[in-house]
Parts: sequence; C-alpha cells; structure tokens
Amino acid sequence: MTRDLDNAFRIRPLVLDGALGTELEGRGVNTSGKSWTARGLVSNADLIFRVHKEYLYEGADILTANTFRTNPRALKGTGLDAEALTKKAVRIARKARRMKDRGQQVAGSIAPVEDCFSPELVPASDAALVEEHRVMARWLDEARVDIILIETMSTLREALCALQAAKEESEKYVWVSIVPKDGETMLDGTPLDYAVQRLKEGGAHLVSLNCAPVSTILSALPVFSKAAKKAGVWFGCYPNVSEKLPDGSWNLHASDNRRMANCALDWMKAGAVVVGSCCHSTPRTTNMIEVKRNLFYLHMEDVGIAWDDDEDLPEYMLW
Repeated sequence: MTRDLDNAFRIRPLVLDGALGTELEGRGVNTSGKSWTARGLVSNADLIFRVHKEYLYEGADILTANTFRTNPRALKGTGLDAEALTKKAVRIARKARRMKDRGQQVAGSIAPVEDCFSPELVPASDAALVEEHRVMARWLDEARVDIILIETMSTLREALCALQAAKEESEKYVWVSIVPKDGETMLDGTPLDYAVQRLKEGGAHLVSLNCAPVSTILSALPVFSKAAKKAGVWFGCYPNVSEKLPDGSWNLHASDNRRMANCALDWMKAGAVVVGSCCHSTPRTTNMIEVKRNLFYLHMEDVGIAWDDDEDLPEYMLW
C-alpha cells in the first residue's frame, strides 16, 4: 500500500536505494548498448531480485525498479518488448519488497529518452517528448508503482515534458531529479532555482539532484535547498560515488561510503527528506546512509546521540 509520504517526511527522512546498473555491471551482467540494464531482465532477473533485496536489508525505504532503460526508444531494434520488461521490472521490485515489507515503497524510473549527459540530443519536439514519456508513465502506473521517479534529467525542458506526461497518466507521487553541472546550474545551463520553481509549478511532489559527484551535489546544496523551501516542495539528493574525469574516464572511487553518508547528513540538516546514492554505489553505501539517517533522527529526538557516533567503523565498511 502506498504510504502517506507527506506524513512520513515529517517524521524522518527516507533512504532511497543505490545504483542498480553499475552494481549489475560489477556482478558480470552485460550492459552494453542503449538497452543497458534492460537485457538483464531477460538474462539475470534473479540477480536483479537479489540486488533489490540486499538494498532492502541494508536499510532502503525506497526500491527503484529496473526501468531506467526499458523505454521504447532505448529498446528499438533489439527485439525486446518494452512494455513487458517495464512491468516485469516492477514485479521484481515488488516481490523483493515483500521479503521485508515495513512500508517500503517501489519507485518506477523514467529516464531521458537519449543519453543522460548530452542535453543536445534531447528531441526538439515537446509534443513528441510528452508522448514518449506518457507511454512509460502509463506502464508504470498499470504495474502499480508507488512513486514515478523521473530522474537524471539533463534539461529542464525534458523534465517538464516527462512531468506533464506522468501527471496526466497517473495519480501516484511524481518525483523529478535533475543533474547539476555545478553549484548553480543544470547540465543544460538552466539555473537550479528556476528549475525547482518550474517543477513545483508542474506538480512535482519532490525535486532532487542526482548522478553528479559529491563535490557538485554539496556545492549545489545552498541554492537548491533555498529554492525548494521558497517553492514549498520537498527535496532530496542521491550523488554518485564515482566522478567523471576531464579525459572522459571515470574515477570509480571518488567518494568512500563515509563521505557519501556525511553528504546525506549535510542535506538532511538542510531539510532534505530523501537521501540515497547513484552510480557505483553498493548496498553497503545504503547501509552507511541509513546509519547516518538514524543518527540524524535520534539527534532530532534529542536523545544525546552525536553526529559522529558511527566514526569507529571497520575499514571494510568504507567501500
């Protein structure tokens, strides 16, 4: 059953799960091509279930179904059935939730129709974008997700088109997460404060930043949190463990799990109600964030717990 998230947020922040795509890659799943992790729904469904279950047992309040690349455009020419895989992905996440169902939510992911880091590739027609995202929103609603998570949006224009489609197709909570270029703008150059205001006006229940390194997410905190509070919308973040280098390669260990958890704490102190992790994070990352969230909650309850009561952790917990 879908929880009243507004009331849940007033009690304590919720923990979003971590990376699925890079976690599957790390466990040997072939994620090459535009379909990325969608093929794993055919070849490795049991592994996807296990990863969801691990995130659940490590403290995630929200599981994100493996629908990031099940849209028709991504699967065009692959012979894969986009609708069937989208709904299968949600069934797997819902099945995992039943292993420890204490009010956890299942989110269905809607990603950009083209590459997440290439604003110039976003189709020019707003009407066409709305229709493409409408299909995904309808399938996710029919599959009975609790939240439609529009994420990793590099342009405000596509984010608004996806938001419009989701609001027209579903009465579920709709969250929108955008990718920051720096502390003040999205990848397409849109000011973050303006983006927050427009997304609130479009009906977003929560706005977030994701798929950027911790340093960028932290630098954006003052502007983003102020804008969200001014607009009257819930907000959150889920940064990458990894960081893309100037030569195009990736530093897969740019941030250890303690730094990820401390980033989440800084955002919670500023008012964030959803914290999690994105690319190259693991279930252990989620556990560290959950520990910090629990300390934050106890601190709110004034029971004498310090922010750093998790500092004496063994080295193996850091990665």
